Amino acid sequence: MSSEKIVRLFISHSWDHNDDYISLVHLLKKIENFVFYNYSVPEHDPLSADGDKELMHELSEQLRGCHVVIVIASMYPSYSEWIQKEVLIANVYGKPVLGVIPRGQKRISKFVKTYADKLVRWSSRSIHKAIIELMENDSR
Repeated sequence: MSSEKIVRLFISHSWDHNDDYISLVHLLKKIENFVFYNYSVPEHDPLSADGDKELMHELSEQLRGCHVVIVIASMYPSYSEWIQKEVLIANVYGKPVLGVIPRGQKRISKFVKTYADKLVRWSSRSIHKAIIELMENDSR
């Protein structure tokens, strides 16, 4: 894959665990020759939706435009309704889902295990390799 291609990522995360999201974004920015656009919805830049129905529509539009959906595979996706909705929307659009297991994490979400096309540990090399593989293998 050309290093000039801009990879469009959506990082599904819980605002209650924003530190994991921020750490993952910093890790992705450190990957050499990897340019990405972040389609995520961070706490500091929420969608302007008015109600759940409109929020679902706006999330669907965000997810439609991405190449890969990344989910932080700790336990909180098992309990987060919105993370689950984002992953299911990704599934509807045929977007590959990458589960990233945080350092030191012993247990991971059964939900993420079920829906992730690939699971990797928290390292720039494994995350980058998995993103490239998912995009190359994505025939949907």
